[in-house]
Amino acid sequence: MKQTQTFQAEIKKLLDLMIHSLYSHKEIFLRELISNASDAMDKRKFLSLTDENALPAGTELNIELETLPDQKILKIKDNGIGMTYEEAEKFLGTIAHSGTKELLQHIQEAKERPELIGQFGVGFYSSFMVAKKVSVHTQKVGSTEAVLWESEGDGTYTIDRIPKADGIGTTITLHLKTDEKNENKNESTDDHSEFDSQDFTAFWTLKSLIKKYSDFIRYPIKMKNDKSEFEILNSQKALWLKSPSEVKEEEYNEFYQQISHDWQKPAKTIHFKAEGTMEFQALLFIPSKQPWNYYSRDIEYGPNLYIKRVFIMNHCQDLMPRHLRFVKGIVDSSDLSLNVSREMLQKDRKVTGIKKSLVNKVYNTLKDLMTQERSQYESIWNEFGSTIKEGLVDEMQAKEKIQDLLLFHSTNSDQLVSLKEYIERKKEDQKSIYYLSGDSLDVVKKSPYLEKLKVKGIEVLFCVDPVDEWVMPSLGVYQELNFVSLTKGDLDLDSEEEKKEVETFEAKFKPLMDTIKKHLDTDVKDVRFSHRLTTSAACLVSAENDPTAHMQKLMEKMGQGAGAMGGNLKRILELNPKHPIYEKMTSSTEDIQKKWAEIIYYQALLFEGSPIPNPQKFTEHINELMLNQK
Repeated sequence: MKQTQTFQAEIKKLLDLMIHSLYSHKEIFLRELISNASDAMDKRKFLSLTDENALPAGTELNIELETLPDQKILKIKDNGIGMTYEEAEKFLGTIAHSGTKELLQHIQEAKERPELIGQFGVGFYSSFMVAKKVSVHTQKVGSTEAVLWESEGDGTYTIDRIPKADGIGTTITLHLKTDEKNENKNESTDDHSEFDSQDFTAFWTLKSLIKKYSDFIRYPIKMKNDKSEFEILNSQKALWLKSPSEVKEEEYNEFYQQISHDWQKPAKTIHFKAEGTMEFQALLFIPSKQPWNYYSRDIEYGPNLYIKRVFIMNHCQDLMPRHLRFVKGIVDSSDLSLNVSREMLQKDRKVTGIKKSLVNKVYNTLKDLMTQERSQYESIWNEFGSTIKEGLVDEMQAKEKIQDLLLFHSTNSDQLVSLKEYIERKKEDQKSIYYLSGDSLDVVKKSPYLEKLKVKGIEVLFCVDPVDEWVMPSLGVYQELNFVSLTKGDLDLDSEEEKKEVETFEAKFKPLMDTIKKHLDTDVKDVRFSHRLTTSAACLVSAENDPTAHMQKLMEKMGQGAGAMGGNLKRILELNPKHPIYEKMTSSTEDIQKKWAEIIYYQALLFEGSPIPNPQKFTEHINELMLNQK
């Protein structure tokens, strides 16, 4: 029985944007419908691997375009997997998308970039840009029941069980809108008239659009030409099977845009064929920008997998580690068995071998860019460097490859520096690689922890990515130099003469130190004179085996307090013995010394970017000092 249903609220808004917005490339609808048809045939072919009845012998999977010019009708037919009544209602009447608000915002912002339509999984609805009515007649593999879904884009749709004469597959019928501009030639036209005047029932128009957008589709796309003979409109030759020398940059860009739904050109294309113990073809791309949903927890990644040109799965995570999740592309192997299941695939040794080969190829490509095309590499690093560094924590076997790809800001210059470059210009007697972590470059550049190293001319690496707190300790040693955080332990930078000078201060100020230690006992682990300060009065440092203050803040943001890290998290207060404040404190009463000790501690907290525990008390101490100033 025919039923009338109301679209999901988000679909109504989406259709309104599609129908009334000023897209300049309305032709994009054909690419989206052809892609959907190809996906449907991929699914039928995949089903046939385990169900021989799903694709009887002799069945040719194809897409057919049919037009009725006098009635302004275009039909796109496929004999793919088809849909059941429930699936048609689900997939055509709702958007299964957790971020519908963000989806609509992006599409609204994309009015001048219609190519983004497919990025959001709503390509079917682009048909309403050119059609006043859309019909979907579909029959699922294994079913004798067919479904007819129809809508005029007015907020409702009808759905009914109607027999389908040509059986399994889907036929989409578009009742095209009338080109009012051509019918009213005396009216003025805008900048989009060239695209608005396209006739989507004309053979040569459709052929050119198929060639432009869908030439790589591996199923024949056919249509009757002017001689009423069926003509195949696409080449069907998979781009990745061509020799790189035969492929133009424009073809790579178009293919990348098709599989990634990213309208920008890729930053780097990696096209190669592996031969020998394993044989496969790969066409990989490194994007130039992060996708809009890059930091979503459930982001899908990994290349699309084909076996002997038979589609197996999208986003094969078994072929690419998570820290390289930005890499897009396809892999086609002739070594893997066609009847391999998804579960078996995860355990297949050949898959592991292919993954290793792909990962090494990506690493080597990045390394070549770093040494030969530095500016391009830095552009990639700025987008995906944080992600690449995750591999040092998640996959320690990748350490040797990844550590040579790392880039840092530093005290030496505004230019990014690699670890190799850091080593090449280090001080002759330098014992370690020094780094400072923090929330931002502005914060770390002004940090008091740098004072002694600046005096001695030692370069310091800045680590301002949250992941750096986990990455840097995992590096351990690089070319026999340890990595040392400026906010932990003893830096051991002083000469013997400088050490003796500090020992002299320790003896001179021992009573004052005892007072400060006792008074701040509940706040700090220890109080000692610093070997890292030259101008600031004090700073806080972590014990060698304790997490840094920055790490503690990151853990708290993740919902894990001090208890998650265990132990006593109080830090060490280091005092600069050369600062005149301590000489003045020795001549003050013990009560004054305690108040000043609190002020010094609070200042150290502010220096490292931590909140002070009692702002009111701190303010009162400052006010008192100001009033007593002579």
